[in-house]
Amino acid sequence: MSADAPNERRLRLRAVLNAQSTAILVVCLLLVAVGAGLAYTTHVDPGTETESRTVSSLTVESEYRHSATVTEPNAVFETGTVLDGRDTYFTRVAPELDVDVATSYAASTAENVTVEVGSTLVIRNVGEEGTVYWRETEPLASETVSGVSPGQTVNASFALNSTAIDGRVASIEEELGASPGETETFVTTEVAVDGSIGGVPTASTQTLDMTITHGGDTYSVSEPGVQSDTTERTEPVTVEREYGVLRSFGGPLLLLVGLVGAGGIGYATREYDLALTDAEREYLSYRDDRAEFAEWITTFRLPASVHERPTAEAGSLRDLVDFAIDNDTGVVEDPETGAFHAVSGEFVYTYRPPAPAVEGDGEGPADADAITDADPGPTAAASPDAAATASAPVGDGDSPDADGDASDVDVPKEEDVWDADSRPTDADAEDSDERDDGA
Repeated sequence: MSADAPNERRLRLRAVLNAQSTAILVVCLLLVAVGAGLAYTTHVDPGTETESRTVSSLTVESEYRHSATVTEPNAVFETGTVLDGRDTYFTRVAPELDVDVATSYAASTAENVTVEVGSTLVIRNVGEEGTVYWRETEPLASETVSGVSPGQTVNASFALNSTAIDGRVASIEEELGASPGETETFVTTEVAVDGSIGGVPTASTQTLDMTITHGGDTYSVSEPGVQSDTTERTEPVTVEREYGVLRSFGGPLLLLVGLVGAGGIGYATREYDLALTDAEREYLSYRDDRAEFAEWITTFRLPASVHERPTAEAGSLRDLVDFAIDNDTGVVEDPETGAFHAVSGEFVYTYRPPAPAVEGDGEGPADADAITDADPGPTAAASPDAAATASAPVGDGDSPDADGDASDVDVPKEEDVWDADSRPTDADAEDSDERDDGA
């Protein structure tokens, strides 16, 4: 990286700050306003919001517990064996199903709680679209218990005889003379819990069904398992609003960034002259052109004979590159002087870049003549007569000499280029040593 690169970066930073200082200041002030507002509403006056607080909570759990006792002798089960919790029972050996509906509740505090359980057997014939053709109900059990404590279980028991149910269904269908739909048998149970929960009057109801499917020699039981329902009583309460971590830290951070940015841009505009001089703008324009047209520029030394030609000065590197492209020639950068040359016809077209501004003075080169003297090229080498005949190229890129032709350009050979190099060689150094010894 060249020594001028940091200086160029500072120039570009000054240019941006000078052009956008107002916009940057406005953005910083907006950050200050937003950050201050967020910080104030988050940490100083967060405000309030309304939430729902649970005053009381009542959870009721109910389930069917069923079993069947073997009453007929058989080769598998002994008489009196209790078959419980099965999905399928045998009609011949255990036709009667014993059912318990177990209900309990949970609450933090409870008073005067009453639990009511009522079960009903339902037999009905239902069509495909839910049409009920006939329906018969039979109460099975009803249990009411007062003063039930949390966790205490209330049981309502009853028995179902599968053989008797099959006989009842057959009798109804025989009386009706037809069975258009499908016959269903199930037990429905209503559970009601009422009392003072957490000092608040609370009531909860629950319904659960158990289906019994008859298959001739077997019958199946399908029940929902433990069914749990929760009833809550809430009341609105006013609480202080809370915010997340992002807003809690984001507000002060935005405020800090805005203050630092506004202070920095204010200090820079007050203490420093951010406006670029003409020389600095010209230098940045040259650097932009150099980067844009880098592929059109090569770097090597031209032989001295080329610099003996009349010279035309280009106003910018862009103009020189455009001219070179129009005239099908290349642009050469001299590695020693930094000047750019294009050879076309009898002329050497030259652009000498401005020197970077001296760090700290904010101006261009202190001595413009020093830049000119640094290039020992065409202008110094050309005779007064030759310089008098030189003129700037016309707009179409042709040579000022109407009879000139690009084919007449004297392109130096490689050996001529190196012969023209005036730098001392190793052989010159040896000759000098021999002369010193002879002396």
